[in-house]
This record gives sequence, structure tokens and C-alpha cells, in this order.
Amino acid sequence: MTENEFLVYCQGQVSGPLKDEDIVLMLTAWGSIKYTQGYNRALEDNEGVKEDK
Repeated sequence: MTENEFLVYCQGQVSGPLKDEDIVLMLTAWGSIKYTQGYNRALEDNEGVKEDK
């Protein structure tokens, strides 16, 4: 899912016009999702290094 697809999905969850707070919340959630994915990928990559030792 891209950032644009995520924002379109979020817009579908909100009734009425989007406020600045809604957009900030959506982008904050997107950043958190991507951070978690990167963190988990780093853990998986690091596990392979530990097994090699």
C-alpha cells in the first residue's frame, strides 16, 4: 500500500470535509506503520546475522 492509497482509504473512513487535524492524524499513522515495518524488517535481517555466528 502506498501513502496515497492509505490517504484515500482514510478519507473513506471520514464523513464530511477533512480538517487539518484529520490529515495530520492520517500521516502520523502512516509514519508509524512504515516505522514498524522497517523495525521488524531490521530485526529479521539481524536474526540472520546472529545465526551465522
